[in-house]
Amino acid sequence: MPAKHNNIYLVGYRCTGKTTVGRTLAGRLNRVFYDLDTDITASEQRSIAKIVADRGWPYFRRLEEKCLRDLPRQASIVAATGGGIVLNPANIDRMQNSGTVIWLTARPETILARLSQDPATGDSRPALTRQAIDREIITTLEARQDLYSQAADLIVATDDDGPDEIVEKILSLL
Repeated sequence: MPAKHNNIYLVGYRCTGKTTVGRTLAGRLNRVFYDLDTDITASEQRSIAKIVADRGWPYFRRLEEKCLRDLPRQASIVAATGGGIVLNPANIDRMQNSGTVIWLTARPETILARLSQDPATGDSRPALTRQAIDREIITTLEARQDLYSQAADLIVATDDDGPDEIVEKILSLL
C-alpha cells in the first residue's frame, strides 16, 4: 500500500513495540525518528508518571496533541505515538491526513510480560485505571480497539517476531 504522504505513524497499546520498531524502521528508511512520549518528557523535563501525577491525564493528552500537531510539518518522518493518541479524533485525522498509520498489536499476555520486564515502566507507563495491571490491559485494549482500527491503514502483530522481522513485514506492506 503506497503512503498517502511521507510520514509513518506507529500506534498501538503500551509495549507493542512502537519505539523499538520505529527506530529500526526509521533507520532502514533513512528517516528521522520521533517518539512523542520522549519529546513530551523532554519539553516538560519530567517523566510521564510525574506529569500525570502533577497535572492529570487530560493535561498529558493536550501535550500529546500539541506534539503531534507539530510533526506533520516535517518531511518523511517515522513517529512512535503514545498508546492513547487515538482517544482524540483530531489526532486520528491529523495522522491519516499526513501519512500512513500502522497499528502494532500484541496479545494481552505479551504486553503484560513486556511491561513486567521493562525497568522504565513505572516512570513511562503510569496506571491508566485503578484495576490490577492484567485487567487494565484487557479493559483498555477492548475500549481502544475500534479507535486503533479506525486510525490504521495497516495492522502488524508484534507478538512473535523481533524488531527486524516486524520492520520487514511493514516494508513489505508499504
